[in-house]
Amino acid sequence: MNIVINSRVGWRRIGDGVVVFNCENQKIVIWNEVASRLWEMLYKGFDFNALTSWLSCEYSLNLKKARKDVFNFIHEAASMDFIGFNNDYVDKVESEISGNSKDGENVLLAIEMEAIKNLIPFAITFETTHTCNERCIHCYMDRNISALSFQEIKRILEKIALEGCLFVSFTGGEFLTRKDSVEIIECASGMNFVIDILSNGTLINQDIAKTFVKHSVRRVQISLYGATKKTHDSITSLPGSFEKTLKGIEYLKKEGIKVEIAFPLMNVNFKERYLVKDLVESMECLLSPSHIITARNNGSKDTFSLRINDRQLLDFLKDKKLSKLYAGRKPFQTHQFYFGFADLNDAAPCYSGFNSCAITPSGKVLPCNQLLYETGDLKMENFSTIWRSSPQFKYLRSLTIRDLPKCSGCELLKFCARCPGLAMLEGGDLLGPSPENCRVTCVDISLKKGGKQDGKNIRSATRQDERRH
Repeated sequence: MNIVINSRVGWRRIGDGVVVFNCENQKIVIWNEVASRLWEMLYKGFDFNALTSWLSCEYSLNLKKARKDVFNFIHEAASMDFIGFNNDYVDKVESEISGNSKDGENVLLAIEMEAIKNLIPFAITFETTHTCNERCIHCYMDRNISALSFQEIKRILEKIALEGCLFVSFTGGEFLTRKDSVEIIECASGMNFVIDILSNGTLINQDIAKTFVKHSVRRVQISLYGATKKTHDSITSLPGSFEKTLKGIEYLKKEGIKVEIAFPLMNVNFKERYLVKDLVESMECLLSPSHIITARNNGSKDTFSLRINDRQLLDFLKDKKLSKLYAGRKPFQTHQFYFGFADLNDAAPCYSGFNSCAITPSGKVLPCNQLLYETGDLKMENFSTIWRSSPQFKYLRSLTIRDLPKCSGCELLKFCARCPGLAMLEGGDLLGPSPENCRVTCVDISLKKGGKQDGKNIRSATRQDERRH
């Protein structure tokens, strides 16, 4: 039986088990210690007979029992398309594993919780460049930041793999402006990462799409700012970007790559939200709208003028079909990481830095790319030292909601999706409230009360909440 590992599978050991993810069909599993050992041996090239012999000797099983257990393991791996066969044996293997996405979500949540418990940086956002061919009016990045070399990125990928990172997101700026972007994908895939790519789509051609599908790329997230050329191009400040973005999506879809459309809601494109939804559905992509527009990394708050107003925000939240697609931070009462706490004040304000973090183009390590709280420099220290021993990480991990002097006593806390990154960007205080989170919470509460308040009354309620803080 000639067994071949699927090239679009990424995997990583976590504790005594192994997590395996298929980027082609989005199936994920966490195997126990025995199955994990079998997988690692399978990956190294052991055949069926060698696996059977090892299992029989290691656990004092008779050969018949060992053969059956190895067969069942291989059967499960094949049913999820983690492996394939080069002979007629494949015809004997029938799929037994359901493709239920909810099951996958539950497995992933269990893995995330395990990573939090063991401080494993399971998911890392890697900003590889701040260079971009677009000049988006709401962009928060500083373009004057030097970028790591390919060899430096390769070295960092090796280190984060050793710490247990499985999911890595390559972004920018525009990731594909790097001439070595394809080499970075090939390198990460060779280290068994599951890869996400965040892009504006304008530089994706047929060859790049074909390269992605050869490697462990789970999805590509494309930014779309409107349903018309006029609106989209006016936001990107790049004439022709709308057509190029749609063409890039077409190339990806043709190769069978999962595409998610990020749609930042602004007052200049809000009226096109349903047209965007229809367009995205027609392309058979996923839609991820967001009503959060942040301050710029350099401290400028001029982007706030682009935010949707209270009435528009109310309309967005009222439309459950659209607002439920928002993939950002959830209110504490619906955030699964907080379900186990009898007293919400005993929980961490945020779990960035527990099982995830971000790396900037110059090699700085942040809890996430929105929380600009520098924890170390990868040009001076290795990742493991920063992740395990950084005083900044230790401080963040020691915090509880009880340490937030204003938010901890707020009667609306459980309804709030307070983000420490937003709080720092808006007010310069890691422990302070985020006025934007306060506004969203107040509008959402008004909706739950019947949504009959007008914009003036909602703004009044928001100001009252800010005074309460």
